[in-house]
Amino acid sequence: MSSNHHHSTGASRLSTVIASVPPLLAATIGLLLHTHNAEQVAQLTAGVATLIMAGLPLLQRSTTADCRRAAGPPGGPVPVLGPRPGVVPSRTTVVLTTVLGVAAFWLLYLLTTWLGLGSLGYWSGEYPDDPSEVYRAIALRSLPVLLPGVFAVAVAMAHRLHHVARPALITTSALYTAAVLTTNAVLVHHWRSEPLPENVYVPLLLGVLAWLVCLLAHWYAARTQELFDALQAVRMELRRGAQGGRPSDGAEELAGVE
Repeated sequence: MSSNHHHSTGASRLSTVIASVPPLLAATIGLLLHTHNAEQVAQLTAGVATLIMAGLPLLQRSTTADCRRAAGPPGGPVPVLGPRPGVVPSRTTVVLTTVLGVAAFWLLYLLTTWLGLGSLGYWSGEYPDDPSEVYRAIALRSLPVLLPGVFAVAVAMAHRLHHVARPALITTSALYTAAVLTTNAVLVHHWRSEPLPENVYVPLLLGVLAWLVCLLAHWYAARTQELFDALQAVRMELRRGAQGGRPSDGAEELAGVE
């Protein structure tokens, strides 16, 4: 029992540390953006980060309810090595996951775009004069961070959405593309700058890349779903053992954070 309690306490502390990273990261990046005279981008980034942080508790409650329905009557044993209950995500879970996925993709786009802009001229010592060349260079420099981030978010979504993951990820990619196109249009109007072809075709290309990465993430998540479920079941058993085997603990752990 003491060993289980030790592992549960360690997992709880680790979850607390991980949960504190997004708001701290968002606050740090927002401060840096304000420091570099990019108040509009900082406000937009902070707004998207706030949307994500506000939606995560709602998603947690929704996935917990899904797992309670899948677990059946309270008090039953939780299989660790055998087949686990099939979790069917509710419509609320699907909608919340999709909305938060779009917001996460959009936040990654904003942050990686700023990183790409800040890196211009850093290696070559020259800053492009052509605005179109600047836009293309920023997009290319953002890809090494943007695409792995999209992959990680998409895998987390797919692990929780199960059989509805593929259409949800396709919808997320489409809405993300629309969000980037809208952002470009608003910023062009706000800054009264000259519209560029890159304002349209670069977001479309990024959307196609995000769609392809989501397909890859769905393939990967399908092949690691059993391992993910097994780890969740082990965590559930540790929590139940540490807290006296209360029936609701196991259901809550099925919806734990990846």
